[in-house]
Amino acid sequence: MTVDGPDSPSGGACHIVHEVAERPTAASVARHGPVGPIGGFLERFHGTGGVPAAVGEETVLELVPVFAALDAFELEAAEVHDHAESIAAHRLYKAEEGAKEILASARGLADSERGDALKAGLRAADVEASQIVARAEADARRIEEMGRTRLPRLVDGVVARVLEVP
Repeated sequence: MTVDGPDSPSGGACHIVHEVAERPTAASVARHGPVGPIGGFLERFHGTGGVPAAVGEETVLELVPVFAALDAFELEAAEVHDHAESIAAHRLYKAEEGAKEILASARGLADSERGDALKAGLRAADVEASQIVARAEADARRIEEMGRTRLPRLVDGVVARVLEVP
């Protein structure tokens, strides 16, 4: 995160603040504060449209520490990027593993619920079958009772007709 730019009121080079607390410190570049003697050199470019007033052997020599510092920052940025990718890959792996565990748990719960639903359905079917059998038995008893009460009259009627025939 850039806190102060070269055109900021504090008038120095960029301040670098690192927010990745998990990253080991490998580079020996300062973490906070101005870039050092480079700040004075960069001040020459301020307000000139990016072109220093004098270009020569002296300017080239002045740029050597600037580019060395930039190389260090570039190396550090690459390290931060690699570390961030490593953390992201690790977190993605952990998330995938967590999702697999949740799915396995949900599948187990679903299987259990299906089993419970099947048992409840079978119990309900057994109750319904018992009720159907009970109604059928009651109907059979009723029909048998009606047959017992009607049979003597029916027999009497058949016998009477047989006797009437000449």
